[in-house]
Amino acid sequence: MQRWRMSEVEPSLDDLLEDEIMIPVMRSAGLSAEQLRTELRLTASRLAGLKAKQPSKSSCCWAMA
Repeated sequence: MQRWRMSEVEPSLDDLLEDEIMIPVMRSAGLSAEQLRTELRLTASRLAGLKAKQPSKSSCCWAMA
């Protein structure tokens, strides 16, 4: 495992995709690093478009008790 794992430096996406553990994980999922990178970018852009909402009190699980 890479040394960045023990540091306070957040790894880049390239670091994660080149990690010795991620390579067989991606292979077993049938994905290449480029396919996973594309999927992560699409997901990030979808999430960036969502606005964070505060749940209403009626939808809170504590309100039901």
